[in-house]
Amino acid sequence: MFQERIAQYYTRLGKNQKKIADFLTQQYHEAAFMNASALSQQLGVDPATVTRFAQKLGYAGYPELLGEIQAAVRKEIRVSYKPLAKRADEESLFLQSLSQEKENLERAITHVRGETLAAVISTLLSARNVYVIAQGLAKGPAEILVTHLRSLLEMPAQLVAAEQLSAPMRLSTLTDEDVVIGISLSALHDDTALILRLAQSRGTKTIGLATSHTSPTASIADLILVCPAESTTGIPSVASLTAVVSALFQVIALRERDRLTRLKQGFHTNLNWLLEDRGEKPVQEADILRQL
Repeated sequence: MFQERIAQYYTRLGKNQKKIADFLTQQYHEAAFMNASALSQQLGVDPATVTRFAQKLGYAGYPELLGEIQAAVRKEIRVSYKPLAKRADEESLFLQSLSQEKENLERAITHVRGETLAAVISTLLSARNVYVIAQGLAKGPAEILVTHLRSLLEMPAQLVAAEQLSAPMRLSTLTDEDVVIGISLSALHDDTALILRLAQSRGTKTIGLATSHTSPTASIADLILVCPAESTTGIPSVASLTAVVSALFQVIALRERDRLTRLKQGFHTNLNWLLEDRGEKPVQEADILRQL
């Protein structure tokens, strides 16, 4: 997919080529209707730069790249768009926000690659320690991931704030047997991307959950899961990121079904002992996870 090619070559692109790359990954719905001439005028670059950019990514020319962009857009349009009817301001804004969240989720789905997901799962399951790095609004979904992995599957996961003073201390024992997950909602340079570079310098595998393939976190991470965060307010949305985190855990739980069953049985035994000791009615094993 064109986003993955751009991510692969991004650090080797020139200034104007990076301008093209950023536009194509962040505004590809608009780019799908632009030929090389229109794109060059939009970005203020030479048409030849657009052609060389496409060839740098391995395409014969820009038309081939444009065809892949258009195919990606067509894939996203799987259901007809129905404009929202005019309603009271609060209801209209609420529905517009939900519609944007739906679009973010649909875009996240189109970015999923089976081989990448398989590599992410395998890397997590084989890790000695899992460190999850996040800052700002990304801390909430990051904490959900850590809690699920640690509490429900007893995986050695821990949340590490991305601040430059605390993270180096928490990561002082990193080895090539560990994995660091960087979660970021920022399109700008942030400490999460910097910590991923630190981890890679120690030979540690890195996974990025980011808003696009060209975000600082995604451009550094070994493996990438894209979680679009566009919103009606301009404040990054955490909906698709939270959904991706939840789906990631569900897949891991299915892979580790025996471990989950063993933990569930132990929890069932202990919880019912406590309930019976208090004279309360025990719960059925089938309902045990609802108590969490």
